[in-house]
Formats: sequence, structure tokens, C-alpha cells
Amino acid sequence: MAEEKQEIKALPVSLIYSRRFKVFGLMILSTVLATLKWVSVIPTDSLLTTKILMTVLFILTFAWIALFFWSSIFGFWNLLRKKDVPGIFWVSEATPIKARTAILMPVYNESPTGTFANLTAIAKDLENIGHEKNFDIFVLSDTTNPKVWIEEEKMWLEAQKLMPKHLHLYYRRRAQNTARKSGNIEDFCNKWGAEYDFMIILDADSLMTGKTILRMVQLMEANPGTGIIQAPPMMINSHSLFARIQQFAGRVYGPIVSAGLAYWQLGDSNYWGHNAIIRVKAFIDCCGLPVLPGKAPFGGHILSHDFVEAALIRRGGWSAWLLPELKGSYEECPPTMIDFAARDRRWCQGNLQHIKILLSRHLHPVSRVHFTIGIMSYLSSPIWLCFLIVGLAIALGRGIFPPTYFTEARTLFPTWPIFDKLGTIALFVISMFMLVFPKFLGLIVYKCQNKGTRGALKSTLVEIVLSALMAPIMMMFQSKFVWDILTGHSVNWNTQNRGDAGTSFKDAFSRHFWHTLLGIATTVIVALYAKELFWWMLPITIGLMLSIPISMLTSKVASGQWAKRHNYFLIPEESKVPDILQSAKEYENILKALEPKEKGISLLLKDQILNNLHVIMLPVNGPAPDISPKDFEAAQIKLENHINHKVELDLSKEEEIALLYHPEVLQQAAISQRLFQSNQI
Repeated sequence: MAEEKQEIKALPVSLIYSRRFKVFGLMILSTVLATLKWVSVIPTDSLLTTKILMTVLFILTFAWIALFFWSSIFGFWNLLRKKDVPGIFWVSEATPIKARTAILMPVYNESPTGTFANLTAIAKDLENIGHEKNFDIFVLSDTTNPKVWIEEEKMWLEAQKLMPKHLHLYYRRRAQNTARKSGNIEDFCNKWGAEYDFMIILDADSLMTGKTILRMVQLMEANPGTGIIQAPPMMINSHSLFARIQQFAGRVYGPIVSAGLAYWQLGDSNYWGHNAIIRVKAFIDCCGLPVLPGKAPFGGHILSHDFVEAALIRRGGWSAWLLPELKGSYEECPPTMIDFAARDRRWCQGNLQHIKILLSRHLHPVSRVHFTIGIMSYLSSPIWLCFLIVGLAIALGRGIFPPTYFTEARTLFPTWPIFDKLGTIALFVISMFMLVFPKFLGLIVYKCQNKGTRGALKSTLVEIVLSALMAPIMMMFQSKFVWDILTGHSVNWNTQNRGDAGTSFKDAFSRHFWHTLLGIATTVIVALYAKELFWWMLPITIGLMLSIPISMLTSKVASGQWAKRHNYFLIPEESKVPDILQSAKEYENILKALEPKEKGISLLLKDQILNNLHVIMLPVNGPAPDISPKDFEAAQIKLENHINHKVELDLSKEEEIALLYHPEVLQQAAISQRLFQSNQI
């Protein structure tokens, strides 16, 4: 810990406090000033409880906007000055490394072809820079689909043939998916963590250049008190219009957001769960995650484990860094709004679980801020919705029940309610400015750093419009998520869709019917009883009314390709494709050509080498799960009928898993099938 204290000492405490005072001081000051103005514009005849409620909702909504705004301002300023994050020792890129590093890719029912193609590209890139000997790659599978399980083993076998000579590619599948991804990584640390100094965590869609990986290891070695270094990932491989919009927004606005966070977080940064390097000792010593008391959604295993792991590592005295300077870090985006919302549902539950952790003892104050920001990122939607509902209810009340200007007592002077219309408009304009202006700051940095970018300005303008239309839809999604969680409904752990099929009318109608109905009803009611609010509400109601066509249109690859042909939402990585992306695509094509037509048990019956590999791997994967004797007996009968009578092998998921955990049956079945075929010949 002495080394850690030396590292922190290199960063003056006055600088840390100064930066945080600027960001949060300006956030508080702007929120106080806006709130004072807001209190003055509320109609004077409103009930006291109404005034208090509207003020509280306004403070929560505006403070969230102000934090984003001021953080982006400082991020923009730092990027313009091209200043590295202070407090971390930056070594030369030619610095040799000694550490052993494991590259971990946890997977769950993902496409094995894409997964192993990305890992092969990473391995080859490490070989190209001469550092493949310092790394091993682990695919940590929690796959529950038996056919995907066997396909993973097949692709692992094929990918090993493409690997550099001195870099090992390991594969392990857990029989029990305890604690999901966090439990998967914990299992690795318990079994193999002592062999490595660092581990780089990837998602199934992650891709990182060898140069970036090497740089992260160099920085970890040069900064012995560092527990985590997070490299901001950039979205790639987007084809649908929705994904291309998100990809463009991340590429243009993402850098100033990351730089803004790094500006005030410094060595107390967060961890985003992937595309990051972690010191194994720090993780093992600090990151034994608790099982929260009670039932899901608030109890049980922690879903958003990354925030908690960062907080525990920081509590253990290690620093955590978000470094916008690290390029060459990539991920993919969900292809549709519905897929995006499905992922958001898991994140929402995970972040709301942090309410239980927020007051844990000995956490660093900035870690508590991270938890609060994560919680508010989802509570802000229902807060915004409540703010709109209360404001609309007040306006409708005035329209349906006009105020009484002359009281029953005789008086020459009526009681005129005072309402500052211009003040309300001014607050609205300021709020919109604080939301939109950082996007243009991001565009300035984007244009300065990337010469010859086509269609950037028009893409930004269109993105602002489309985001405004989608914002109320996402507000309704997230508000429902929060409501479901607060009423005790937990989320299932499902595989993320990474395909390009698009959203059908049936799916769009089922998910957006209530959004459409709400938009139409609100528009009609406002038009009848609160005409003065009609145009102000239209940006919200029109997005809800058009939610079905918006969801369908943005999900289409054809829409995305049309936008690309007309220079909308282009990013530099599409004009000049990075070598690592080209390499990953080439290996994906190679592995696709090797994909077997047969799946699961059928493949093991025809491929004796894979059959033997599967049998050898079973002890490595750990003890078999509990298997129903009834399922095993039914599976055996179907297997015998398939071999002896050519009956189609129609196994349920449970039956196929039962066979996969009985190696003697698998090997005997493969021999019987070969004998049967030879006799037929």
C-alpha cells in the first residue's frame, strides 16, 4: 500500500478538490438560480403542496441536466487543450512489459463464430506487435443452450488452429451460472487468477487493438497502486438506422462525455464492466460480492456488478482510472429500440439494487456519487414523467375549472392569479440549450480531430430531431421498468440480440400500443382543454403517437444503408476501416465457412474428434447439474431410434443436456452410428 500512497501523492489534493468544486459547484449554482426562477413562475394561486411538489420535481430534473452540461463543458475544454489525465504516470509506448495478462471473454448463448473471430483478431494483433507471449485468452461460457454449447466447442477447436504459436486460447463452460457474469469472472479468479497479474475483461461483442491492450498493461505496471483502467469503447458494425444513430452519437458526443467524467473523477473513476484492465490481486482481495438480502429484484445476486466492483476496489485503497486517451476499444450497439430497451431493463434493475449498497460503510464518497448517478439515470425518467403529469394536471384543472377571480365577499379588486409565461419559456429554452449545446461542442472536437468528415453537421441536426422523437418513448419504457421493479417484478437473464432482422409490425404494435394510445389521448385532451400547451406538448406527444413507425423504421438495415449512401451518420472508421476490424471480419468469414450444418448431439455423432474433445472437457467444466432420470431415459430412447431407425432426433433442451453429460452414451452412440452406416454400405 506504500506504493499506492506514493501514486496518489503525485496528484495534488487541491487539484482534485478544485475540479470537483468547479463541476458540482456550477451544477448546484445553476440549479439554485433556475429553481428560484421556477418558484417565481408557478401560478400564485396554486396550492402549497402543488408548489412544493413541482419545485422538488424541477430540482431533480434540472440538476441532472446541469451535471451533464457542466461535465461536458470541462471535457470539451480538456480535449481542445489535448491534456492527458493527470495523476497517472504515463510511460513511453516502447516500454517493455513483464506481466502475465489474461484476456477474458464471458459469453452467454452468443454466436460462437463472431466471438472467436474477434478473439483471433486480437491474438493476431498482439502477435504483430511482438507481445503474444505475455497473454492468454479465456472464453468463459455460461451458455445454457446445448446446441450453442457444442458449437462453441467446435469453434474453439477451429480457432486454436488460427492462433499464434505462443498464445493459448482456453475454453471453459460452467454447468451452474451462479451470479451470472460476476460469478463467471470470480470462478476464473478462484481457479486460475493466481497465474496472472492482470485481466482484461471483454464482452461478447468487444474488440480491442493489440496496441491498446499493450498500453493498458504498460500503465498498470508503471502505476502499481492502480486497480482498474477503463478504456472508453466506441460503437462499430452498426447496420440498422437505430444502431447507426447511436454509433454516430457515441463517436461524436462520447469523447467529451468521457473526458468530462475523467476531469472530475480522476483516480476515483468507475468501471463499465468490459473493455477494461483489472489488477487480479486487487480484484481477489476486494471484490467478493455480497448476495443482497431479500428476494429479487432488490435482493439476490447483484446485476450491475461493475459499479460495485469499482467501489470495492477503491475502498481497498486502489485507484481506478477512466482514460479517454486510450483509443482502439470497440463494442457493438443493439440493433433496434426494443432491443436497446431490453438491455436497459437489466441495467435498470441492477442500478436500483445499488440503493441497498449506497450507504455501505467505508465507501469512497465519489463511489457513492457513482451509485447515485446510476440510480438517477433511471429514476430521472419517472421524475420527468411526473413533472409533466403534474404540470399538465394544473393546466387542465384551469381549463376545466376556471379560477374564481371575484370572491363571495364584496370587493372592488378581483384576485388575479399571477403567471410568468415569459419566465417559463426562458427556463424551457435554457434547459433545451443545456441538453443540446454539448452535442455541438462534441461536433467541434470531432471535426478538429477527424479531417474530411462528411455530413457531420447535417447528421448532428437530424440526430437531435430523431433523439427528441425517441426520448419520450424511452421515458415511458424506463418509467415502466422502474414501476415493475418497485412492484417486485424481476428480470430474466436473456441473450442480447445482435442480429439485423428488424422489428416486425406485430412486435412494434405489442410494445408501443400503449405509447401510441397515450400520445393520442394526451394530444386530444390538451387540444380541448389546454390549448395554450398544445405546441409545447407536441414534441413529446408526436414521438409517442408515431412510436410504432419510428420503432419499425429505425430497426431496418435498409434505412441504415439509405442513410449511409446519403452521408448521414458516417464515422471515420467506415471510410478508413481499422486493421483490427478488417481482421475480425476476415476471421469471421473463415470460421463461418467451417460452421457445421448439424447442431448439438447430431454433430457429436458425426464428428469423432469433437466428440472426444467434448468428453475430455466435461471434468474441466465442473460437476454435472442435476439431471432428471425421466429426461435421460426419454433421450436415450430417441437416440436409439435415430441411430437404428433413422427417426429424426427431436430432443428437448433438457433431454439434450442430459445426453451431453453422459460421455459413455455419446461415445457408444457415435460408434453405433458408424457401424450402422458401414453395414448399410
